[in-house]
Amino acid sequence: MLSLILATSLIALGLLGTLLPILPGTVIAFSGIAVHKLLLGEASVSWEFVAIALGITLLTLVIDAWCTWWGARRFGASWKGALGAVLGGIFGLLFFSLPGLILGPIVGAVLFELLDNRSGPEAARAGAGTVVGALIAFVLKIGLTTGMVAAFYISLMA
Repeated sequence: MLSLILATSLIALGLLGTLLPILPGTVIAFSGIAVHKLLLGEASVSWEFVAIALGITLLTLVIDAWCTWWGARRFGASWKGALGAVLGGIFGLLFFSLPGLILGPIVGAVLFELLDNRSGPEAARAGAGTVVGALIAFVLKIGLTTGMVAAFYISLMA
């Protein structure tokens, strides 16, 4: 029973983290599934399920970076501006937590576009594109994480 409470606590924290980008939500939710499996062994989900959940978790990390890249490119950023958006997101998260996670991709895209001699309005459009990409990634991550968690509990009941 304690293992289910621990797993559920981690999963709930993970789901909260997907809604509030302060925490790496999908990673935390996956850790709840992994902890449950490690503590309960055969009474938990299968190792195949854990592997699929890990794949979904890694996919959400890729989606974050790719959607940021795509959003910047879709709004006219050069490949340098799109790279700046991805690097800005990583740098912002590592050094400035939540504000950095939100502002880092925008600042990165705009800065790299300006360094590439693009005009101010062109650089600003690239920054706006990162916001669109981030919103798309947000929706996809919520769907994937919620689906992974629902499948976990369904598998436990089966």
